[in-house]
Amino acid sequence: MPLPREKKEVIIQELKEELEKSPSIILADFQGLNAKSIAQLRNTLRDNDIKFKVYKNTLIKKAVQKMGLERLTTNLAGCTGIAFAKDDSLLPVRLLYRYSLDSQNLFKLKIALLEEKVFLEEELQRVALLPDKEELLVKMLGNMKGPISSFVYMVRSPLSGLINVLEQIRKRKSE
Repeated sequence: MPLPREKKEVIIQELKEELEKSPSIILADFQGLNAKSIAQLRNTLRDNDIKFKVYKNTLIKKAVQKMGLERLTTNLAGCTGIAFAKDDSLLPVRLLYRYSLDSQNLFKLKIALLEEKVFLEEELQRVALLPDKEELLVKMLGNMKGPISSFVYMVRSPLSGLINVLEQIRKRKSE
């Protein structure tokens, strides 16, 4: 049964607002998943402060056109769910990618808008496998610590050698 025009306009406006305030938007195909699996997915995403909603493709196209993001609708077909993140833009990609691996090809990532850049299905796999922010910071700090530690050791080494020589001289004179 088709939706009344007023209801469609409300849905398009709601979708447009979600698109505007989300730093990352991931479109996924969930054709073949049963209701229980989708509910589990939604619960997992909700626990991480991510919304997952299902919209008609025509309504998605209209909302996206109003925002000038037509490139998100390049391969829009089948059952489409949209994940909206509030904070971390990579977390939903990682969670949905892991879920797609576990779902035996019943759940597939289609396209994503991350930090105003569009990523297609092939690119999303690489994005999902990127280390998270904390991991990158730890690696960066480790890389920064190495040269500093080497410099400190290099500066300290001649001084400790001099101290050892002076200590040997003091011992000989005291004998």
